[in-house]
Amino acid sequence: MFTAPRLVGTSGGAIMAALIIAGCGADASTSSSTSTAGATTGTTTNSVVAPAAALNITGGATKVDIDPATAMVLQQHGVSVAPVAPATAAMVNGTVEVTFPVTTGYAAIYPNSDLPYIRGSIAHSGGITFSGGGKSLTATDFVINPGVSSLTATAGGKGVPLLDLAGNKAIVSTDSAGVHINGVVASLSTTAADALNSTFGVSLFARGIKVGVASVTVAGTADPGGAAKAQVEQLSGQATSVLINAGTAQVLQQHGVSVAPVGPATASTSGGLTVMFPITSGYVAVYPKSSLPFIRGLITHSGGLTFSAGSKSLTVTDFVIDPGTSQLFATVAGSGAVVPLLDLHGDALTMSADPSGAIHIDNVTATLSSSAAGALNATFGVTLFTAGIAVGVASVVAVAATQ
Repeated sequence: MFTAPRLVGTSGGAIMAALIIAGCGADASTSSSTSTAGATTGTTTNSVVAPAAALNITGGATKVDIDPATAMVLQQHGVSVAPVAPATAAMVNGTVEVTFPVTTGYAAIYPNSDLPYIRGSIAHSGGITFSGGGKSLTATDFVINPGVSSLTATAGGKGVPLLDLAGNKAIVSTDSAGVHINGVVASLSTTAADALNSTFGVSLFARGIKVGVASVTVAGTADPGGAAKAQVEQLSGQATSVLINAGTAQVLQQHGVSVAPVGPATASTSGGLTVMFPITSGYVAVYPKSSLPFIRGLITHSGGLTFSAGSKSLTVTDFVIDPGTSQLFATVAGSGAVVPLLDLHGDALTMSADPSGAIHIDNVTATLSSSAAGALNATFGVTLFTAGIAVGVASVVAVAATQ
């Protein structure tokens, strides 16, 4: 996990083809995990080894103890750093500790000999704002990608790599509270350094500046296990598109409710109303179809949707597809809360790969979740929305990151 020599693997069409044929199945072997870290920065893996343990993540928190020297330099240059709710900050043993709630995710632990030995994606709510001289830059909705040693975030409506993660001395342990990963060193990425320098008109920020030491605690339900036939350790690019159900769109229109994309999401009316959400990151593992859920991981997006009626509106952004729980989560603008927006149904799901190597997941039916229905009714003072309303049919086109 988190920074070590890259493993050589297949890429492009070969890895995507491997994902497609993963439904054929194979016997899984088991292995035990260890409590010290090591990793790779590769983005694709064909694995015949079952993880020693895997977790469908439902909660937890990542805490970052801010490096005192870095905090002092920022203060001397008039740059302040503040949490974005529901993230919080507190002084702990003389050090500023920022806590980011974990919302969902997937993590699998492999033997040290099978790097990266921690794989998956861990999504968070909240974020941080850098401010100085009347200018600011906000990064939210953090996603830890342990297989490629990075933390990505949404900034300016786009997914960007914010931190590089090094787990050379990280320790993994378990107790009744869940799985703990301690001692991960977080440093500024090149992209983040450039963005901060541009925002504040300085040359203060550089790649490798130590931000702090992170500790991750996650809880959830045990994964069914088995060996994945293929994995993509980090997704990058392309989009999830949703063809909106015509009947539902008509009912919304009749009740004066409009739905509009939040950039960089876009909408097209060719062949019906389709909304497209760019994919920013994620992890996908495909298992034999006999080992449900046969698609596991996380797919994160930028952009979102705004529901409006009269003077009232509700905006949801930064969608996260969790195929293991068959849900799509979203961040509610204003509160920063992450809620299940859609329930996903893959009874008629199909998978394929195109000549460019992109993986296609089609025919996923999306319906409104009970949480989303309640929030929409409360916002607009109606009883129009109910769980199970057909929202549309979703299709995912994704590619592996090339690093």
